[in-house]
Amino acid sequence: MAYDWRRTNATPEGTSEFFAEIDRRFFNASPFFQTDPPFAELIPFQMLHGKRVLEIGCGLGSHTQLLAQAGCRLTAIDLTERAVHLTKQRLVLADLIAEVIEMDAEHMEFENETFDFVWSWGVIHHSEHTDQILREVARVLKTGGEFRFMVYHRRAVDSYFKIVRGLLSGKALRGMTFNDMLSFYTDGYIARFYTRSELSRLIENNGLATESLSVVGQTSELVPLSGVFGRLKSALVSSIPAAIAKTALGAAGSFLFATARKTK
Repeated sequence: MAYDWRRTNATPEGTSEFFAEIDRRFFNASPFFQTDPPFAELIPFQMLHGKRVLEIGCGLGSHTQLLAQAGCRLTAIDLTERAVHLTKQRLVLADLIAEVIEMDAEHMEFENETFDFVWSWGVIHHSEHTDQILREVARVLKTGGEFRFMVYHRRAVDSYFKIVRGLLSGKALRGMTFNDMLSFYTDGYIARFYTRSELSRLIENNGLATESLSVVGQTSELVPLSGVFGRLKSALVSSIPAAIAKTALGAAGSFLFATARKTK
């Protein structure tokens, strides 16, 4: 979650400047994120003050900081020691308070009905047992509580580009399925992709009710260039008006965003 694939962030890791550059890249990546505060279209900050909130997969703490600034009683978990360490460092630098714990979301160490709200962005689709995470969320959520999260969208334009790329490079001849190709060209050791109906079934088969599903994405998806075309891609992406990008990504972006509720 450093948004630094080419190692262009020259600031020392763990400094205020390091985190600021991560956030700049992350929040500027999509018109859906560019609100004040960032992600206000997706995270109900005003509703979270004083609430018990859980973040699954804090990464390097961009959302952790936003949630802590909203005044909730926040617990953030991550599977990796590095993420926990750097997120704690970020909070110290920002003079914010939250509990940050190294923990497996498939086996959470919380009592039943602990949290009012659970947030996760681009995390649970990398789990070997995503359904188990949903069951754990249903267990630790209070009745009436809400889970908002993002997973990868199978019907995205970017997904089709990945499949075409895989076919042209002969991966089908090597026995790779479309799912294998999607995972191969995406971050993470495991990467699962869902349609709306598949995600809704996943939610409802594991103790929660689907309230809404929507599609979002990042502007870079609209220009399917990579490698030596990086500079051209950057120029083209920066020239796309935000309103046009938002309309296109809202129809076929690579992120499927869900709001689920524990009703009983």
